[in-house]
Amino acid sequence: MLYRPLLLNASRRLLFYQHAVPLKILHSAVIIKPPENSLAKGFSTCRFLLCSLMAEREVVVLCYWNCHIKHGPDGVYFEGSTPKEMRVKKNADFSRFLDELYLITGFDKQKSKLEIVARYPVVQSPNKFRYLLHPVANDIHWEKMLEVPSNHPCINSVEFYLEAKPKPNDPPPAPWSLLPMGMNPQKRQKSRHQVVGKRQKSTQQEVGDTNSGSGSGSTPTLVSGLWLEGDTMRVGLCFKDLAEMKKAVDWCSIKRRQKCLLRETEKDVYVVECERWHCKWSICASRREEDGLFEITECSGPHDCYPEHLNDFDAECIPFQIERVVRVQPTLSTAELDKWWEKKFGFALDQVVEHCSEGLVEDAKVKAIKRFFGDWDQSFRLIPKLMSVLHSSNGLLVDWQYDSLTHDPEHASFRGLFWAFSQSIQGFQHCRPLIVVDTKNLGGKYKMKLMIASAFDATNQYFPLAFAVTKEVSVDSWRWFLTRIREKVTQRQGICLISSPDPDILAVINEPGSQWKEPWAYHRFCLYHLCSKLCSVSPGFDYNMHFLVDEAGSSSQKEEVDSYMKEIKERNPEAWKWLDQFPPHQWALAHDDGRRYGIMRIDTEALFAVCKRFRKVAMAGGVMLLFGQLKDAFAESFKLSRGSLKHGDVYTEHVMEKLEEFETDSDTWVITITPLERDAYQVSMAPKKKTRLMGQSNDSTSGIVQLNDTTCTCGEFQKNKFPCLHALAVCDELKINPLQYVDDCYTVERYHKTYSAKFSPVPELSAWPEAYGVPTLIPPVIEPPPPKVSGKGKEKDTEDDHLEEDEDGDDDEEEEDDDVDDDEEDDDDVDDDEDDEW
Repeated sequence: MLYRPLLLNASRRLLFYQHAVPLKILHSAVIIKPPENSLAKGFSTCRFLLCSLMAEREVVVLCYWNCHIKHGPDGVYFEGSTPKEMRVKKNADFSRFLDELYLITGFDKQKSKLEIVARYPVVQSPNKFRYLLHPVANDIHWEKMLEVPSNHPCINSVEFYLEAKPKPNDPPPAPWSLLPMGMNPQKRQKSRHQVVGKRQKSTQQEVGDTNSGSGSGSTPTLVSGLWLEGDTMRVGLCFKDLAEMKKAVDWCSIKRRQKCLLRETEKDVYVVECERWHCKWSICASRREEDGLFEITECSGPHDCYPEHLNDFDAECIPFQIERVVRVQPTLSTAELDKWWEKKFGFALDQVVEHCSEGLVEDAKVKAIKRFFGDWDQSFRLIPKLMSVLHSSNGLLVDWQYDSLTHDPEHASFRGLFWAFSQSIQGFQHCRPLIVVDTKNLGGKYKMKLMIASAFDATNQYFPLAFAVTKEVSVDSWRWFLTRIREKVTQRQGICLISSPDPDILAVINEPGSQWKEPWAYHRFCLYHLCSKLCSVSPGFDYNMHFLVDEAGSSSQKEEVDSYMKEIKERNPEAWKWLDQFPPHQWALAHDDGRRYGIMRIDTEALFAVCKRFRKVAMAGGVMLLFGQLKDAFAESFKLSRGSLKHGDVYTEHVMEKLEEFETDSDTWVITITPLERDAYQVSMAPKKKTRLMGQSNDSTSGIVQLNDTTCTCGEFQKNKFPCLHALAVCDELKINPLQYVDDCYTVERYHKTYSAKFSPVPELSAWPEAYGVPTLIPPVIEPPPPKVSGKGKEKDTEDDHLEEDEDGDDDEEEEDDDVDDDEEDDDDVDDDEDDEW
């Protein structure tokens, strides 16, 4: 036998094993001296594999007694004795473990009771923990501690502190024997204080609800330990400062829906009382002189009043609770945080918050992300692990650009990061063949740039496809971004690409072998970007010229385009010359042939809405928020589309409303339909009553409709891919269903399939794996911009920073809000410093 059970009692087998040959155990490693002959080596290999397999099913437990509990930079630790190392199976029973402890420690089970507290790790940042005391009094606590090595792979053992307490039939111990090890009772400040008002004192050490459950879930009496979320107010519970004690009281108030008041009775002595004057519940706490902790010294209660009505809920406690969760699981979405709140506290936030509860949770989440992950230098270190865990859990596609350092091969200077979610790639297969690309300045310490590619769903909403963060926007960065879209996102032929008329983009698209040239793709310009660019290159470009270019690009009639171009040439020859260098199909709707589905302008605010917080929370924090927003957006759209399918809807509401609008307008026209050759129809429409609105009159209109080709000479049919007013008139005349001429990209079924992909849960921060194949990234070297000469350099700035003019105002307002928030969080920042010390 490779393992021989060591029987300390004939009636049962212990949870520990003794090896048949000498071996050395180092927590997670088993080292066996290999025999010399080959046969023995084979046995040794089998023995090693069995040892490793056993180690996977076991947890190393280090038990301390007759020692001291101390506080250091990483929290509490045990000092003063050599621990007893034990290996415990994960599914071991807690009561059996206690029985074995009595045998090992020699304590008399009949006369004493073993109480256990453990060092419990709380994640501060990746691979950094702060250890707190956590009682181990029942199976729930026991299982929680045995899961620590699994949840945190860098921790390979758990540590328990054992203390034997006399049973009630023995004489009571001296008061100082109840204090934590190493504590001088002479230094204890005054601990008993008279509670103002006639409140009935209780001898129980834990204060809770009268129907809180069986005793199996109670915590050990008089066990001093730092407060953890979920702890009940009890004698001996400690807090690192007054602020944390207030937060703990708030937490209990939320959970029990009973408001409490805190007041200082004398220096460093506080009393917390129930707001209801007749309620007997109260606790007393005082500051300990030796370590500055605040400890509960007296409890009275429990509450004998009714819980508060939900309308009395105080929303100020939301950020604190959300922050505690985000620090551990920063990728949770707003909807998931709402569900967590309801599950934890028993009521939904929208029941107690007058305004939008989702906005409160979102703001609290953003503040927490900004606080813990909003530093750009930290982002470069954290982003490889974040992308690695998103890749392993959700199939994220990633591509890196960095410059290796010749003197240090393990480090590299960041240059660019491309990523695309597999859920978006799957959804794009059901969208129209149309992609828009754009850039945005992220500002910040390193002036990074954000690139985005987005499609459109069946409701004409932006559908994010791919993202990139680069240190600059250039020909190389555009070539890299557009190439990765073709390689990782889509290989569809016939895609329409809408962008600005940026020379860098044009250079990449027109390169030999480019897959963004016809017939692989059709390049079009955003009309807003075109006008902005024209304004920068043409000195005489004014509002009137802007109006003429916009009208020329938006018109669906080629004759109108020619008329506007003629007027532009007369007023500003330079502007006309610059505009004439581009083929008209790239910017004029009348020459588009229906490639752009009527999308003439990029709504930059809506396009970058999912990345709105990037500036505030840096790159890693921005990806965390983006992941949560996409997860919620997919879930919400999937829910809406499923509801539409159940109702029997065939096309999305956007299209149906437009067709209904056309139907309503048709009642105000006198319509004449004349059949022509090849199933074509001449439709003439004259208004029943002449009207004039804002200088525009409802003049007569006409068009030649070809239903088989889904075209009309007015241009609207082929532009929008659903029947125009003239086509609807023909369908009404022929008594046929006009919906058969609506493009499939607008169907509810396509809408449903676009958002059918599911997002998977992401592990907690402490369990994120290290990124393989990516060196340790350092911030890029940003060269100072060349000095600008008056009248020059404006063109490129306008091109790259086109969003700044529109969004600077909004960003300024947001920054002002952030300043206020930062002022409000100054106290919390002090708490963070104290957290680091602990």
